[in-house]
Amino acid sequence: MSQETKTFIESTPQSESIYADLIGSVACRLPLEGALQIDPESHARHGDVVLVRVLEVNQEYDALETPEGSETSLKGGELIVGALGDRQALHGFSGKPPDHLVPGVALHLLNKGGVIGECTAFHRDLGWPTKVEYLGTLVHQGRAANLEDFALPLKEDPLPDIPLVIVLGTCMDAGKTSVCKKLVSSFSEKGFRINAGKVAGVASHRDVMAMKKHGAQETLSFHDFGLPSTIQLNTLAPIGRSMVHYLAQSKPHFIVLEMGDGLLGGYHGSSLFKDPEFMKHCMATILCANDLMGTWGALQWMSQLGHQRSPLLVSGRVTDSAEGIRYIEDEWHLPAANAFDCAGKICTFVQESLMPWSKLE
Repeated sequence: MSQETKTFIESTPQSESIYADLIGSVACRLPLEGALQIDPESHARHGDVVLVRVLEVNQEYDALETPEGSETSLKGGELIVGALGDRQALHGFSGKPPDHLVPGVALHLLNKGGVIGECTAFHRDLGWPTKVEYLGTLVHQGRAANLEDFALPLKEDPLPDIPLVIVLGTCMDAGKTSVCKKLVSSFSEKGFRINAGKVAGVASHRDVMAMKKHGAQETLSFHDFGLPSTIQLNTLAPIGRSMVHYLAQSKPHFIVLEMGDGLLGGYHGSSLFKDPEFMKHCMATILCANDLMGTWGALQWMSQLGHQRSPLLVSGRVTDSAEGIRYIEDEWHLPAANAFDCAGKICTFVQESLMPWSKLE
């Protein structure tokens, strides 16, 4: 324990009021106005809301996303609020909550949303994440605060009768959010009411706020159900089904659901496709991929799983060139379109896929 931390702890009684400099978006559902109450905790639970001090800033990845969605560059010595959680990013950091907590222990900022843990794998292009120092766990109503305490309750009823459009990818940064933005903006401009959600990934406001900005009437994320990430789940089905229940309440014409990260990986994106009732409501699927081999692999996986019911379109970086589109359409006989150059083709595909539903007639 550093001398500075020791002095801080000795001068801070248990449940002392203290003010944070910044709050990560992972804690957006918590009422964190004014002074905060903290206590040192020895147990490290996923979702525990913690106060940390910034020690060393990674200049290649130096921003913290606030609850309002803006990004602020971090400075050494700042006190920030985040939540303990996992990350297993193919193009980013990986990490997990520590086995044991004690004030002064060194941790890392695993993502811009404020998910905090021990870094277990850095990224070659990014180095090690920003290093922080645990000071205490926030106290709410006399006990350690956890994201679950402020989460939406899960819904177990049969799914409402509403069509779903699922946008998935072979990996992160494959173009999923670009497709979602084009979909909600194009249909909103035509007078349709579209709601949108992000079902898997690690907590961050960026994608759902982008969909909201582009015309989605209501948005939700797995994060709204008390999860810093979806790594700890065995299946996404309860989250996906509950999200549909909430987003259907305002009676949109359809719901766009983005699967964070990729079909395969630690965030369990593939598990949702194993829920028969959920997939029965999927009227259109858009697969985003970086290259032809990734596209082929995803198609093989989906075929083996038996996911052939809903119409499928391929988009993402693989469609950045006309050659990618030509190959997909000629060799696999699937429609392919780029979100930037062929947004109209994607929207026509979606509207034709949803025409059996009376709301779009």
